[in-house]
Amino acid sequence: MNRKPSGPAERSLADTSPLSDRPEWLGPRDIQEVFGIGRTKSYQVINALPHIRVGGLIRVNRRTVQKELLDKGRLP
Repeated sequence: MNRKPSGPAERSLADTSPLSDRPEWLGPRDIQEVFGIGRTKSYQVINALPHIRVGGLIRVNRRTVQKELLDKGRLP
């Protein structure tokens, strides 16, 4: 059973990141807005990480981005 934290005491530090209010699967525009980068760079970031394609759309999981930032301190 997956339930979202109901109160501030149950939230972790990851919940306060700018990514926490984004959908689970991020598109290039989400990456652009959160990190203040351009369209080309957002596609480079997504292509460098494990991602999926749904029709013509490309998506990367929010947790993958968070893990990359925690592990390496930067995005590709």
